[in-house]
Amino acid sequence: MQWKLVFSGLTLIAATYGLARFGYGLFLPRFAEDFEMGPGLSGMIQAGSFLSYCVTALLAARLGTRPRVVVLLAGITAALGSAGVAAAPNAGVLAGAVVLAGAGAGFATPGLVSLIESNVAARRQENAQAIVNSGTGAGLVAAGVLLILVAGQWRLGWAVIAAVVILATAATLASDRKRALPERGESAAPRMPGLRELALLRRPLIAAGLAGASSAAVWTFGRTVLASGTEDELYSIAAWMVLGGFGMLGAAAGSIVQAWSLRTAWTTTALLMSGATLLLAAGPAVPAAGYASAAVFGASYIALSGVLIVWAVRTLPEQGAAGTVFLFIVLAVGQAAGSVGLGALLQPQAPLPAFGLAAAVGVLAVLPAWIRGKASPGSPREASYGSLQR
Repeated sequence: MQWKLVFSGLTLIAATYGLARFGYGLFLPRFAEDFEMGPGLSGMIQAGSFLSYCVTALLAARLGTRPRVVVLLAGITAALGSAGVAAAPNAGVLAGAVVLAGAGAGFATPGLVSLIESNVAARRQENAQAIVNSGTGAGLVAAGVLLILVAGQWRLGWAVIAAVVILATAATLASDRKRALPERGESAAPRMPGLRELALLRRPLIAAGLAGASSAAVWTFGRTVLASGTEDELYSIAAWMVLGGFGMLGAAAGSIVQAWSLRTAWTTTALLMSGATLLLAAGPAVPAAGYASAAVFGASYIALSGVLIVWAVRTLPEQGAAGTVFLFIVLAVGQAAGSVGLGALLQPQAPLPAFGLAAAVGVLAVLPAWIRGKASPGSPREASYGSLQR
């Protein structure tokens, strides 16, 4: 395995996802205090970040045969957005900067999927993809450490995030030995999935959208709920770090799928994520419940997103990067919808109704993996169902 690329790719995911994208939720209590933002506005800003991810992920798919350009764009957008957050004079500028910072992650995943496909042996690619994807957890831990170190100076923290993004991007580009994707078929031009390919993906697309909506509760408002339940700020930061630390266990997603099946892996991770969401809202002021829910959510969400990557690659083996892009776009659309909807419903001092709804949506995300419709052998429906059993 090309370990240098895997490690630098993990670092880039940590920087673009764990810091620049999901760092908003960690720093949200500070933003809300300094800019007088309520849950509704906070959720809308996070939704904008998720939607910008969708736009850049689609653009990345169009640049599928130029992964180095895609990775470079990931670094530029995430770094500029993070620097913008650091300098934001008001909520309007903050919102724009957060949206730009979140856009970097939309470039990062498809670019790295393509680089791994061209640099790592086929038999090792699923594990490599899962390891790189677990970088989100490492980034969350780093974000917590950073918030503690800057001692409330959140502007300094986001300036550091911009610098980390730049370094991670440079390291990833330097680790690419192939410099270009191998030719696939007669044409090197990127080809987006057509109607047949999208039909193959419809089950994971529905599952991803529901899982994304469910996960928005913790990603956007998790630390806010934990912080509102106690005056001990270190507790909520530590819980966020636990979330990230256990998120690194998501590197086992590739092995889980190989040992069980896609259906079993998806069901397990989605149900665990839903249970953790409910537990966090049920006992935010109880450290044992807070830490346990953070740990389970972190491990299950990162593993779940790793399962999505494997699901895409197995369903569309010749278009694994494009398939991953579509699944992660729908995941982000779900997160955007969840952020807005839950922001309108959430009462930080009484989070159980909103978080309970999010948990219920997460349970519904299991159903697409189990419902089998009538189809003739070899049809898109049958092929998609069969991929779950492998």
